[in-house]
Amino acid sequence: MLVTPALEPSRFDKASEVGADVGLLDLEDGVPRAFKPEARRLATEHLARGRASRPMALRINSLRTEDGLRDVLALLDRGARPDLVLLPKVESPAELQQLDALLSPRLPDVALLAIIETSRGVAAVDAIATATPRLQGLIFGAADLSAELGIPLTWEPMLYARSRIAMAAGAAGLSAIDSPCFDMEDLDAVEEETRRARALGFVGKIVIHPQQVAAVHRALRPCPRTVDHARRVVAQAEDDGLGGIRRLGGAMVGPPLVAAARRVLANEHLMEELESAPRRQGARTGDT
Repeated sequence: MLVTPALEPSRFDKASEVGADVGLLDLEDGVPRAFKPEARRLATEHLARGRASRPMALRINSLRTEDGLRDVLALLDRGARPDLVLLPKVESPAELQQLDALLSPRLPDVALLAIIETSRGVAAVDAIATATPRLQGLIFGAADLSAELGIPLTWEPMLYARSRIAMAAGAAGLSAIDSPCFDMEDLDAVEEETRRARALGFVGKIVIHPQQVAAVHRALRPCPRTVDHARRVVAQAEDDGLGGIRRLGGAMVGPPLVAAARRVLANEHLMEELESAPRRQGARTGDT
């Protein structure tokens, strides 16, 4: 999911150009307060045109702020139709339920994603995950949590929050999407951080630079050996159709491992579909 500040209309279609799965227009931290009305106008006009070849998301401001309420009113009044709306700094189920109620009359099909980036949000994440059927995922916001707690923005200090969010998302049947890696030059660090997040249960990652897209896709995709093993596990299970415990090579394979293998193959199929999706011409890298 590639973030673009909503003041940069020339970059609104960047996600399509570089192969990101979702384009994200940002009305929150990426826009100074004085420019929010202009960013709101540009984003909603673009989303009202609806010509993107990839899904488009909009990060509004917190509903606990005046700007957040103005963002929602602009969505409703200007006919904008994002595929997803991201609500930042969610600390209670009531915030998502309020947004759900506001959008329902005119935008009943727009999915919601909750950004968990405060200590209150982490503490309430299980309740937040079941706030509304419209909620499709939880996003970890590491930078704000690091700033609030006064702790480093590195892996170990953030591990507890990441684990809580991944568990809550898994229990509720939601997608867990990881925080961006803020080092725009070290793509190895982006890939390694994404692999670690995937191991916790995250299925996606926010990126802040087009060059990070390929690194994230590499890290999220299972390796050929894993895919091959998954195919053999599923093939064996489907051949006998009996369920229970069986042996494959030197390993014991039971129903949980068969389910995991099916998940690997489903993920691989999804990655193949995304790769085959058309991209816009004129892809460029090196800017955000």
